[in-house]
Amino acid sequence: MPAWQIYIVDDDPAAAMITQRGLQTLLGERFSVMVASSPNAAWLACATGNVDLLIVDPNPHGNAAASLVRAVRTFRPAIPVLVLTAYDSPGLRMKMREFSVARYVAKPIDLRELAPIVHAILHAERPLVATVGPSLTALSVSGSSGK
Repeated sequence: MPAWQIYIVDDDPAAAMITQRGLQTLLGERFSVMVASSPNAAWLACATGNVDLLIVDPNPHGNAAASLVRAVRTFRPAIPVLVLTAYDSPGLRMKMREFSVARYVAKPIDLRELAPIVHAILHAERPLVATVGPSLTALSVSGSSGK
């Protein structure tokens, strides 16, 4: 079993797959790099304690990824979040800073530069214990609350 579980959330399936395959190759067999099918699927993995690092690309046209980051930072603060975004902007940087993400990286980035960042985050912030509560798995991060 891999020692590290990494989940990628990106609304661009091709970008997610490239990042997943590249990181998996560069990081090796001690890492399991997976693409979550949606922010809700990523949240379910985080809520059940199966994630050591969450890599998110927030979309400026939707709130689901930002809601995911907020939920993880609120309910699972031991899980570091790396924002890897093609939508870099001062507003997004400020919002992610408010959520206390581990790192914020603008695309494009060479995966050979990203791999050491992932290593540094995991070695600095690996969670010791994941506490799981049944109410956490039911929380939706669809970003559509109140709309």
